[in-house]
Amino acid sequence: MERILVIGGVAAGLSAASRARRLAPDAQITVLERGPAAGYSACGLPWFLSRRVPRLEDLLAHPPEFFRERRRLDLRLGHEALEIEPARHRVRVRAPGGESWLPYDKLVLATGARSRCQPERGGELRNFFSANTWQQAAALDAALASGPLRRIAVVGAGYIGLETAEALAARGLRVTLVDAHASLLHGFDAELASELPPRLAAAGIELRSSTRVLGLAGARGGRVLGLATSAGEIEADAVVNCGGLAPAVELAARAGIALGRTGALAVDERQQTNLPGVYAAGDCAETRHRLTGAPAWVPLATAANQQGRVAGANAVAHRARFPGILAPLALPLFGLEWGRVGLSEPQALAAGLRPAAMQVTAGSRAAYLQPEPITLRLIYDAVSHRLLGCHFRGAPGTVAQRLDVAAIALAAAWKLEDLETLDLAYAPSLAPLYEPLVIAAHNALGAS
Repeated sequence: MERILVIGGVAAGLSAASRARRLAPDAQITVLERGPAAGYSACGLPWFLSRRVPRLEDLLAHPPEFFRERRRLDLRLGHEALEIEPARHRVRVRAPGGESWLPYDKLVLATGARSRCQPERGGELRNFFSANTWQQAAALDAALASGPLRRIAVVGAGYIGLETAEALAARGLRVTLVDAHASLLHGFDAELASELPPRLAAAGIELRSSTRVLGLAGARGGRVLGLATSAGEIEADAVVNCGGLAPAVELAARAGIALGRTGALAVDERQQTNLPGVYAAGDCAETRHRLTGAPAWVPLATAANQQGRVAGANAVAHRARFPGILAPLALPLFGLEWGRVGLSEPQALAAGLRPAAMQVTAGSRAAYLQPEPITLRLIYDAVSHRLLGCHFRGAPGTVAQRLDVAAIALAAAWKLEDLETLDLAYAPSLAPLYEPLVIAAHNALGAS
């Protein structure tokens, strides 16, 4: 009986284990998860912090018993992998009952991502938090519910930082958002992102952009008193660290598993690492961008699940491949939706391409039915007209489905001419006669 061992029990890990079980009904499949929960939506944690999702358990795709009984997976919570010995095909594991070695025939690494910046002594302080995992969100929520916290400093205005700041403001807290960059929504078109700062201000969030965090300000009774920054000290009752993510690769690297150019684990299209029988998937693994072919590291749930299924299939000798990413991302923030897929103009230039762009604002439905404006910026190759990327901003419910259309067009290597003649649904109350994407392609062709 083949022994499949999976390290990590969230998106990629349980996708790998579930796929392996479907293809190999008789395999012995063990999943190690160091936290207290598995198979939950990490993307839903901000909704829990805002109390829109009332219980953490609501974020579970399935309870642990489902994976153990229905999928016949040996799911072990509270089990942390400490060491991998590839030559002996075994992993040293710390569990509530002590340490032991687990053997394997095939190994899948799904160790995820970690906070990129961890201030010295941060872990010792009772009011210093992160919000990336089940345990971290639970600890922050418990502190908010039981402690006299009023002023919160959120470090990092990336996607997680913005969502966390909005969630905390929704709970009536005074939030200061600190970020080293001059603009928000890094990687989005700057003009489309310019709408965000005034919306933060309207929500009562103080934005400190172009501000570097130098360290934690003081500590009294095991509590941080604020932040020391390049613009002075910021007082806070608690600090939430959302200062970016990095692939969690330390365990694998110590075992001789190679890293790629991005710092994540190097894998081929089968999610195979440099070691035979060892696969990696999800936020710990490198992939490639489908438009440039270059190595990429983009921690997104959809890619993690797909990579996990590919790794699980190959771990039981069924050939599967992951084609790479286009990195589609949609964000609802402060009453608007933002979305992007593919490349931005700076990214296209850096890849040696010849980008041009067309920006349009058009309605979400027929003009006589009070449409919401949708602004999009279409990026394309100036010579070949091949589509390279698309960025959106619009009212709630107007962006995600249009982003998906753009993602399909990019995956199919469409050109402006293909998009201009795309046959789409029209209903006055639901969609306009001329979709914003079609208008942008038409205008771009007219300007070429």
